[in-house]
Order: sequence, then structure tokens, then C-alpha cells
Amino acid sequence: MRSDPDGVRSGRCERIALRLMCTTDLHGHVLPWDYLTDRRAPLGLSRLAPLIREHRQRAANSLLFDNGDFLHGNPMADAESARMARDADGGPHAMAAAMNALGYDAGTLGNHEFNHGLDLLRRVLGQLRHPVTSANLACSAAPLVPEGLLLRRGLRTQDGSMRVLRIGVFGVAPPQTVEWDRMRLAGRIAAGDMVAAARTQARALRARGADIVVALAHCGPGPERPLPGAENAGRALAAVPGIDALFLGHTHETHPVPGAPGLLRGTPMAQPGRFGSHLGIIDLDLLRDAAGHWRVLHGSGRLDGAAGTGTLRDPAIAAPARRAHQRVQRQLRRTVGRTTLPITSHFALVAPDASLQLIADAWRAAARRLLAGRPEAALPLLVAASPFRTGGHAGAEGYLSLPPGPVTERHLRALQPHPDRLCLSVVRRAELLAWLERAAATFRQILPQQRDQRLIDPRMPPYGFDVIDGLSWRIDPSRPAGARIGDLRHAGRPVGPGDRFVVATSSHRLTGAGALPQSLRGGRVAVEAPSLRAALRAHLAAEPVTPRPRRSWRFAALPGTAAWFEAPREACAAALMIGSRDIAPLGPGADGLHRYRLRFGPESVPPPIDSAPRLGYGGPARTRTPRCPAAMTP
Repeated sequence: MRSDPDGVRSGRCERIALRLMCTTDLHGHVLPWDYLTDRRAPLGLSRLAPLIREHRQRAANSLLFDNGDFLHGNPMADAESARMARDADGGPHAMAAAMNALGYDAGTLGNHEFNHGLDLLRRVLGQLRHPVTSANLACSAAPLVPEGLLLRRGLRTQDGSMRVLRIGVFGVAPPQTVEWDRMRLAGRIAAGDMVAAARTQARALRARGADIVVALAHCGPGPERPLPGAENAGRALAAVPGIDALFLGHTHETHPVPGAPGLLRGTPMAQPGRFGSHLGIIDLDLLRDAAGHWRVLHGSGRLDGAAGTGTLRDPAIAAPARRAHQRVQRQLRRTVGRTTLPITSHFALVAPDASLQLIADAWRAAARRLLAGRPEAALPLLVAASPFRTGGHAGAEGYLSLPPGPVTERHLRALQPHPDRLCLSVVRRAELLAWLERAAATFRQILPQQRDQRLIDPRMPPYGFDVIDGLSWRIDPSRPAGARIGDLRHAGRPVGPGDRFVVATSSHRLTGAGALPQSLRGGRVAVEAPSLRAALRAHLAAEPVTPRPRRSWRFAALPGTAAWFEAPREACAAALMIGSRDIAPLGPGADGLHRYRLRFGPESVPPPIDSAPRLGYGGPARTRTPRCPAAMTP
């Protein structure tokens, strides 16, 4: 039940106003600092701390939760995890210390909590002063965290008296977590369906005497009827009986939008973005009826923190991270190599790209060393790389723009932000086609003979656009997803069904329950592989790099057809200077980005974007910087 109007009419009732606050997907961001751009940014827990303290002062009753992915995901957090692995007595993790200073009531686990292994996670959980719960992730050996929590809190009623309420809290996270970190977890964690676990735990908490139940769901909204084991199931969770408040996360979205009621299928809900961009708020009006039962009379969710707090930080929360912050800044500013060409990721989703070519060259060199003396060395070697700095939720700040000259550790982390390892696998044509079809789903299905249509599907993560270096292929975005790849060739020859290759790729691509990761695991070459960052670092240290992208993929010729995409404004100059007939700037887009038109024919082969600006893709360099249009053109 979510209301009790009869109790209100009877007058024999007490009322409590309860404010629930929640952070999600902090990913180790304590300070308002973007380590990949090396400047202040409106993010971080210390930025939200003044807002949290303000809400605590305003509200008679409040609780603070975290909805997972708090531990890993930025260079400072990774450095802290490495420090803890080296020195067991070196003090608490900076993120744990900051959360302790703010005084959370409870939290849950996200999928990234396991990125540095189970042993490190146990140590950090032991450093936290608040309890952590997970209803669907369980350790096969010693218990990791409880399935549910029953918090007893003294709350003030509207008439000023105190009442002790039992607040049930449980969390769920994508069951794919065990697959995504399969190589680190090695079967030590079992995962269940989120909706089934939520039903079980909501009933269990009610049976234990919970007056209200709060669900911390580290997942996005998803469909109303998700398949069993779905990664995102928020809408289905909102309909689970017994849940009174629902916080979402994982997908880095923000819900509700301004002006919306803050309800999901009748349940108060909030999803507060990422990196400390927002604070999730759910306000509940609780009623105690004549029988002594507490119920939610009214409730709604909203977001706070999107504006007005800038990059200010709370000194008490920032202090635990200051030393770690200074240490990682020194690390990120170290030079690890040099490039003779500019390296950008502005057009990585629409043309062969220098940033991906650099990654492919580095992994190819590492893979050759690993294959030396093995029978698989006789097979053609391919490299699958994906772009991480192509906008997405980060907007105009989420791109790489590196001029010729020094390459620092910061640039390396931008190219490879995750602690994954290099894996080798033997594949055939079927696996390659499935791989490339999945990547081509990045694009929306476009209409031939139309010119004003969006190219990139915003629902698809840009890092899913894998490019397989060593092959050439055609993408036809006018066809349905799953049937877009054509003219697949290796060394100019069509790839046959029986052709075998070795592909070097991220260990993350071998995780998951789908047919492709299963095939990659089945064909895995048993070698002791380095981390992707180590392979890239070794390649940059060997000699200056000149990452001219090879002509690997192209769009199909679709005469009279065009589509638009967005990239940073500074990409305008390159688009104009290169003189391409295929890519042209249009004008300002959304969120600080610029809009560009991509033409698909008749010779729609966007040349590689590989070096300093030129007139055409082989002509002399221009001597002036052209100006981008200030307004949209038809």
C-alpha cells in the first residue's frame, strides 16, 4: 500500500516527513576535478557535500544512501586501489574516507566495485562506517554483504514527538557483473535476476518488521517487462509490491526531468546522473494509522545540484582525498612518449581515426610478442579497438584533442580508461561479422534521399563501436541493424567462411553471456597478457608515434542522402581544412557541441583523419584557420 486516506480522515494518526537522499555512480570522484582534461569540473562528492548538509538542516528527518559504483572509475580511484594493493597499512581508500566524513546511512554495490578484485573490495567495505547491501550478488565463500538491512532511526513527527521507525533497505545490480569481471572473480560471485531478488527481499524486510522499504537499484529504467537477467529493470522494479522508494543508477541518466512528477509506475523514484553531478531526492509523507502501521501517504522524487553549486567543494570532505589527488596529478603529467601528428577522437564514430589507430598499433606490437614461437603466429593478426572519448554523457568535454608533441599519462588514460587486459582469440568469418554488426548498431537506420536526420543512436554507448584493424568492410546504415556489413575483406581478398585469424582485443570483450563473447572465450589463446595500458605505454616509450589511420571501413554510397552528428566545436577547423566533400560543419548543436553533416554518396568514403589540417586528404596544409558557421544552415 502506498496511501491510507482513511487514516487521515479519522484524525487518529501521526505524520512524518522523511527526506531520502542518494548519490550514484560517483566512480571515485571526490573532488571537483576532471583528471582526463586536467581542470576543475562541476562534479565530485565534495561538491555535493554542502548541498547534502543544507538538506539535512532543512529537513526534520533525512537519510543518505549511495547507489553503487562509488569505488572505481577515475585515475585517482585507480591509484588509490593500487596503493592499497601494495601497502595494506597505508590508510583507508580516499573514497571510503570521504564517504565516512559525510556520514552515509547505507549503500549498495555496483558492477564496477569488482574491477580490482574481491579481496580489495572486502578491505574497502571494512573501512566504510555505513553498511552495504546487495540482494542479488552473493559470494560463494564467506558472505560479502547482507541481502537486506533493517535500519532503526528515531524520526520526529509533525507534532514534535519522536518515533523509532524500521527502514528496510536492499540493493540490486546487473547480474552481468559476474561476466564483466569474470577473469577477476573466477566464479567467486553468483548473481541472480534483479526483479526476482527484489520481490524476495521486499517480502523478507516486511516480514522482519520494516515500516518502509527503500530499493537501491544499480540499473537504468529499462522496459516495463524485461527479460530474466536483464541489465536494466527499473520500471519492473517500480512495480514490485512493498517498495516505497526507488533509486536508480548505472546508466548515468538523470530522472526525473524538470517538471515531471518523480514517480515511476506510481513509486517515488530518482536517478541522479553520474560523478556527483546531481543529488537524488525522494520526499515521503508517512502516516501512522490507528492500528500503529506506517504507510506512505504521498511521495515524489526529484534531482538537486544541477546548477548553483559550480565547482565549490566542502573542505571536510575534500581533505581525505587531497594527498591522493596531488599524487595522481603528478603521475598523470608524466611524459610517456611523443606523437608527430595530432591525435583527436572528434570523428572516431564516422571515419577511420588516429586515436584508434594508435591503440591498434600498440596492441598489435604486444600481440606479436605474445605469439612468438606459438602455432597461432602463422595466422593473420587483427586488432579490435573501441573509442572511449567520443562525447556521450561527458558532452563537449568527452573528446581527446592532442597536438603533436609530448604524450602524457593523462592522454594514455583517456585512450584507455579501464584496467582491462589484452586477450588473444582465434576467430572466423562468422564471429567477425557478428562483431562488426554489433558495432554498426551504433548508427540509427537512416532513410535514403533524406538529408536532415540523426546518424548516431544516443541509446547506444559509443564505446561499443569496435573497429577491427587489418580488415576492410562497408557499413550501410540504411539497412536494419544486424544486416549492415558488406564487402568484408582481408588484404584485398574476401574473407571466406573457413578463414581463421587471431584477434587482439580487450578482456572485457570476452565477458558476457552472448554468442560472440562465448566464441571469443572458446578460441582464447593461452598467453600471459599485459594490461592494455601497459601495452600502450610500452609502444609510446619505444619511439615517437605517427598514427596514420588505415582505410579500414567506409559507409555505403547512398546518393542524395546525408545525416548529421555532433562533435566539439574545435573539430570545425579540421573539417573545413581537410576539404572533404563528405563531412561539413553546420553550426551549433546541443550541450556545447557542434553539428556536422555527413554525406553518403556517390563516393561516400570518409578519408582517414590522421594528421595536421590539410586541403583535401593529401594536399598542402592551409595557412589560415577557417571560421566555423555561427548558426545552423539548411
